[in-house]
Amino acid sequence: MAGVPVIQVLSRKNYEHQHLVPLPNALPLPPLSISSLRIKSTILSLTTNNLTYARVGHLLGWWGVHPLPSSIPAEFSDPEQYGRISAWGYGVVIESNACDTNGSPIEVGTQVFGYLPIGTLPVDMQIQVSASMDGQFVEVSKHRENVLPIYNRYRFYPPSVGSNKAEAKQDLGFDALFRVLFETGYLMSRFVFAWEPGHLIHPSTMDDGWTSDDAKLGTNSTVLMFSPSGKTALAFAYLLRHGRPTGTKPLTVIGIGSQSSHAFTEGTGLYDSVLDYDADSRDGQNLGSVLSLPDDAKVVILDFGSRGGAGDRWADALRKTHKLVQLRVGGEVVADSPERATQRFLASMQSSAGLSRQLNASVLRSQALDIMGSKRYFAEFEQEWDLCKKQGVVKGLRLIWGESMDDVGRGWERLCRGDVGPDEGLVFELN
Repeated sequence: MAGVPVIQVLSRKNYEHQHLVPLPNALPLPPLSISSLRIKSTILSLTTNNLTYARVGHLLGWWGVHPLPSSIPAEFSDPEQYGRISAWGYGVVIESNACDTNGSPIEVGTQVFGYLPIGTLPVDMQIQVSASMDGQFVEVSKHRENVLPIYNRYRFYPPSVGSNKAEAKQDLGFDALFRVLFETGYLMSRFVFAWEPGHLIHPSTMDDGWTSDDAKLGTNSTVLMFSPSGKTALAFAYLLRHGRPTGTKPLTVIGIGSQSSHAFTEGTGLYDSVLDYDADSRDGQNLGSVLSLPDDAKVVILDFGSRGGAGDRWADALRKTHKLVQLRVGGEVVADSPERATQRFLASMQSSAGLSRQLNASVLRSQALDIMGSKRYFAEFEQEWDLCKKQGVVKGLRLIWGESMDDVGRGWERLCRGDVGPDEGLVFELN
């Protein structure tokens, strides 16, 4: 391995304070343990989800997934003050001491997709495979035993990625950027708003009576999606349009977001109409009239991170006149101290008067695997994701490539400033 490894280190008190830290004492790497892989991150993405991992990582264990290495300089060595968060993408196996489900050694050069550290320092993963997880492994290191399961499951692929390198790179880039968020949309469409008997799953860990009536989407339902230019929202909107059988699609899907993202959201073609957050303040009209809702319409509000509590405000108005289902998928992207982030997180888990629910993607996936079995679930999901990629993913969404840790640092700064456009997907190829 050539060159001095560099990792991203963040202040745990304020994740906007970023440091790109070289590790001259990291090499040579120590011997690899039994049943382990040594993996170097190669293609990573950055989205506002990464800011969420930093903002509430102290509550959900995200700071501890990839701890500060022993070679960290003394000024960054206090884990109470500094830490690392992770990103979705690909890595490559540079050393292997583990076997696949057939007992064959996992080769050097094997590609791994999952939740990986941000930096060029390889990570050692202790892995476990089983016959029910063909092409996958679970990270079982002790320091990750309390991490939500979705972050500990990885897929691995043969070293070859195809003959067309540019096409393969584009494909891997969209995987890094969009695949996991697409899966959240898939879980919502297939299981939260299930159309098949026996597939209904409650969206959160609190079983408060989510019913098939709550889940039903049909010709009398209107779906309002707040922060509709976010990638999870785009995934769900795509699946409402392309991934559900006839008769299980809502009558209307309306995106409600900021004026700055209006043109992009409208240009995706995934929404029947797009409104601004303040469209509920039009003089002389009630909100039902603004939305052209029939009197008997069922309204489903999905909040992917609306600004200024717009989702709750619209829900409070519509609840007076229509049957309403409200679900929180994400939170507003704001820079918070850990204390303030804790307050916001707990508030989101306790909806106003118990009238909304907070989605948990890891819980959804675990229950979906129990219902369908691992092989069927992943086979059907992969088919849906491959079809989305063949159709171009989302109209207008561009991959913006970086090629170094310096580019990662600049991308992080752009995310923190909020100046990454809705049409931009930040991905990085690390050497």
